[in-house]
Amino acid sequence: MPTRAGYATLVFGVVSLIAGRLFGLFELYIVAAAALALVACAIAWVVLNWRGLAVSRAVTPARLHVGSTSAVTLSLSNRRFIPTPVAKITDEVDGTPRADAHVPPLTKGKVTRASYRVPAEVRGRIALGPMRTRVTDPFALASVLRTSAPDAEVLVLPAYDVVSAPPQPSGRVASRADRSPGRIGAHGDEFSSLRDYVVGDDLRKVHWPSTARSGELVVRSEHVPEHGDSMIMLDTRASVAALETFERMVSAATSLLIACFRRGDTIRFKTTSGIDMVAADEPSFDAILDRLALITQSASDLVEVTQDANTPAESAVLVLGSSEAFVDNLGARHGIPATTLVARFVTERAGSAASEPRSAHAGAALPSRRMAVIGPEDEFPVLWASLLGRSPLSSTPSTPPSTATRTP
Repeated sequence: MPTRAGYATLVFGVVSLIAGRLFGLFELYIVAAAALALVACAIAWVVLNWRGLAVSRAVTPARLHVGSTSAVTLSLSNRRFIPTPVAKITDEVDGTPRADAHVPPLTKGKVTRASYRVPAEVRGRIALGPMRTRVTDPFALASVLRTSAPDAEVLVLPAYDVVSAPPQPSGRVASRADRSPGRIGAHGDEFSSLRDYVVGDDLRKVHWPSTARSGELVVRSEHVPEHGDSMIMLDTRASVAALETFERMVSAATSLLIACFRRGDTIRFKTTSGIDMVAADEPSFDAILDRLALITQSASDLVEVTQDANTPAESAVLVLGSSEAFVDNLGARHGIPATTLVARFVTERAGSAASEPRSAHAGAALPSRRMAVIGPEDEFPVLWASLLGRSPLSSTPSTPPSTATRTP
């Protein structure tokens, strides 16, 4: 509890006491008593005052994507009648220098705040704490160190780009493929029934033949198409992607998941390591993002995942590494559904990757028009948009995925 200065004062007091005894000088007894009493008073002072300062920590936001910044706000208040002592607050931040704050004396009822920022440079957890408060007496002879706030953490989600969702198929599910408001009611097969006109109804939906027969306004009631199903599969095998390439794959999978979520799809997320999660609402979707924030590569290959990749989802995207065995094996066993697209990340330029030897059935397994080959210098949003035949969307996310509005 005594500081270095406090121990030095104690030693000085003891030496003065011994010297006074040896030389018989009463003045040295006084000096010794003063030094020892000063240290004792300093210890008593910090013991009685260290509880007067209340400290709390608030992290906003506690979940964020790579490239964002989280703000940590410290609230300090005095809960006693006497002013608080001078204090130093130290908060440990995993992977970065610790945050220090010096707090001046606070009068009764006064609240002050201090803040610092935590940059999110890599996905994963950033541990905050322990937060410690050191209270020192005015002479710096004694101090007390205590834990003033529980540990906290910041969850850093993968980086993502704003991309288009994979297209929904045509055919028997064509009515569910395009769910934009401008397309509802554009086709005859979306007609549901007739009903009486209600003030506020769109006059363009008036069914004039029925109105003429009944003499009352009758409007068409259309069936609102249901949302589609989308499956995103991520290849987590360590043998097919270096760590840097794997991070790009995780970011691409996150971008596609967010695009499907914003469109209103029911999402299925799978990995070659056995993860299989379904999200139909915001909490379950957040659970997928949380899992992606902590996902790691796996050393094992699961053949049964390949067998199950032919999912009945309306649209599916496989985010794969450099090996073509996954696509070839799937094509040889079951044939790749027409709704499946592939984003394949390679360690070479896309041009050289295209010239790699393929197995005999590889061409039949997946046409090149359904696979985007992304090299180390290529941008996923650009090649993905090219695969879909569209222009790249804005690269600046407008709203966080957890607060994005889904298509009703």
